[in-house]
Amino acid sequence: MPSDQAPVPDARYAETMAGSSGDFSKEQQDIAVAALILRMGVISERQLSQALSTWTLHGDLPLHEHLVALGQIDVDTCNMLIERSPSLLKEVTPASDTGFTSAETVVARTLDSVDPSGAIARLMGIRSVSGSGANDATGVRASMARYRLIRKLGQGGLGRVWLAYDEHLKRPVAVKEVTAPDQSAAQERFRREAEITGRLEHPGIVPIYHLGEDLETGQSFYAMRFLGKQTLHDTIQEYHERLSEGEHNPMLLRRLLTDFVNVCQAIGHAHSRKVIHRDLKPENVAIDNFGQVIVIDWGIAKVINELQTSDSQSSTHASHPSSQSTMDGQVLGTPLYMAPEQAAGRIDELDERTDIYGLGAILFSILAGCGPHEHTRNASNSVNGRELLTAIAGQPTPNAADVNPDVDPALAAICAKAMAKRQYARYQSASELAEEVQRWMAGEKVDAYRERPEQRLARWIQHHRIASQLVGLVLVTCLVAMTVFVVDSYKARKAARQSRFDQMQAYSRELEVQLKATAESLSKDVRFMSSLPPIQGIIQANGDNAEAEPEDVWRDRLEQIYEEFLRANVEYLSISFTKITDEAAEDVVCVERNARDPAYLRRVPASRLTTHNEPEILAQVSRLSQGDILLAIRSADDKEDDRVEEGVRLVAITPIYDSATGSLFGAAVIAIDLRHQIVDFLTELDQGTSIIQVTDRQGKVWVRDTPEDGVIETNKPTSITSELPELKLFFDDQETKHYSDPSDGVIASKVLLDHFNGTTAVGIVLELVE
Repeated sequence: MPSDQAPVPDARYAETMAGSSGDFSKEQQDIAVAALILRMGVISERQLSQALSTWTLHGDLPLHEHLVALGQIDVDTCNMLIERSPSLLKEVTPASDTGFTSAETVVARTLDSVDPSGAIARLMGIRSVSGSGANDATGVRASMARYRLIRKLGQGGLGRVWLAYDEHLKRPVAVKEVTAPDQSAAQERFRREAEITGRLEHPGIVPIYHLGEDLETGQSFYAMRFLGKQTLHDTIQEYHERLSEGEHNPMLLRRLLTDFVNVCQAIGHAHSRKVIHRDLKPENVAIDNFGQVIVIDWGIAKVINELQTSDSQSSTHASHPSSQSTMDGQVLGTPLYMAPEQAAGRIDELDERTDIYGLGAILFSILAGCGPHEHTRNASNSVNGRELLTAIAGQPTPNAADVNPDVDPALAAICAKAMAKRQYARYQSASELAEEVQRWMAGEKVDAYRERPEQRLARWIQHHRIASQLVGLVLVTCLVAMTVFVVDSYKARKAARQSRFDQMQAYSRELEVQLKATAESLSKDVRFMSSLPPIQGIIQANGDNAEAEPEDVWRDRLEQIYEEFLRANVEYLSISFTKITDEAAEDVVCVERNARDPAYLRRVPASRLTTHNEPEILAQVSRLSQGDILLAIRSADDKEDDRVEEGVRLVAITPIYDSATGSLFGAAVIAIDLRHQIVDFLTELDQGTSIIQVTDRQGKVWVRDTPEDGVIETNKPTSITSELPELKLFFDDQETKHYSDPSDGVIASKVLLDHFNGTTAVGIVLELVE
């Protein structure tokens, strides 16, 4: 391309290019928000992955709004992420300063800057954002062998890793080189990493092919086997996503545990060479295309007999920017799987058992789907690395069974022992841990878990088949002998039980008859109360008839009749004559029984007469013909004023028409204490074979009769379905009138006191006492 011509970006990338003004695009903002979420632990990586699966980077909806809509974050957290994202993006070079080509988009540049490890790119499904080319390198690493760089695979605080091509052996390799600003400290640490990794020769440890220096730049690099992008972390995430979608395949767990055993064996080899990894986590376990498990990233590995010297040097370099960058990366990633002694900074205590804790943390991730200290971070509300390290060092070790209750208790016990807070309580070698997991996979006893008696018996039977068969034969013989006796006893008990069940059905029918008789008697009485002569006198006094006697005279006569009627019928609570208008109903005459002294009857004065505003009841009454009856049940919750007695009332209403005009004038109303009536019925019944409960139409208990306690009124009704859940469908279905389950000894029925009003249903539930 001529030097005087600027590269022209493709139209599809034009909207993602950063302008010269320094403003950040919507895509850059989304990437920064995702990076902050992972760094601060706002939500887990799996939750973020699930959110990203229903969202696109190049859509109109910003990521923070998408997360708020899903309920993953709240508005305050959203605002905090938006405020902090510009500071994370300030180091991204604008497009005008770099001369991007069409392939070098702002998305790629931003991901390369804020996500050098490639975690966000992997979650978003963008696999090659860091490797559009070798733009920040010479493109070739040359010493005694030559490696041509193809694309960048990842980057950390110490260096970056490239996919390269070995020109001599004609094969792809991975090349890692130093990029830390403090080259003197970084070079020493880099070489040490290569030397330690190179001395470990095991199929489960990444092999080093070559260590050298770039002839042009002088930077150290080493070449190693290229393993691809698949890690144990990816496999674990896929396994738990399948579980969340309902796919329970035990072979998936066994494959993960097999991979874990291979990791233990690789770490056991390293320990035999006096090398500890110190950064064990699923992300540092690669899985190649043929399923081979390989432990990678030995960047902070140490030789045990050199720990003091090496760590002292590392502490000396900690003040340099490059070392600090590595430390930041460890706080972000490693603490989620870090041992307490490592988090507390007790360097002298670090040994093979520190790696055992890391292996236990990997097993925790397999069982629970998250890092063990991800739970610690969430529980302690740790917002920075220091707070999280303090929590790891001081708080109890999390248990996989607390995060995932479905995990096998024996596996959870293995994990808990490997992650014991004290080093002496852990497995003392990686091989011991691997053997324990293999025993579980083979169905053998696990030392870390104390089996229950039935589990020990099942295992004994499995290992002693002949002896168990002989014992079984003896037991069968005894069982056959006992069966005859049991069957005869069972038949006798069944016959006696059936007799009691039939008697209980008779009790249910008798209660139904009593309730219906009460409703019928009440209907007759209210119809009689509506035909009294003083009522028509009051109607005429309310009209234009000048010759009619005054209303007060008629009201006094009607009150006398009502009062005598109440005195003769002690179960009645009140009798009233009500005038119905277009909007409400107003009592004209009302005589009621005192709630505390039933013998005292009171004529309600005109100033205390009630105005009823019940549109549904008024509408029903207005549709009734003369002589028709409307029944209604009202509980204490429905009371309209303090004059209404506590309890359950059965109310009978009949319309009253003007005999002169034939128009609806009002209604006669009688109320009785239904619950007290039910108590009288049950007391007279005097049964002792069942628990009888009388309820409303929804199953709330009014009266309970038991052989032990007798008849009891319930002042605070509770639903009978909490006691007998099988009756929930019965009470929810208004059409079903009867329920019978002889096996459970339960009978239930609904008695409809008014066939035209479904709210007058009374439930009767009888439960056989065994």
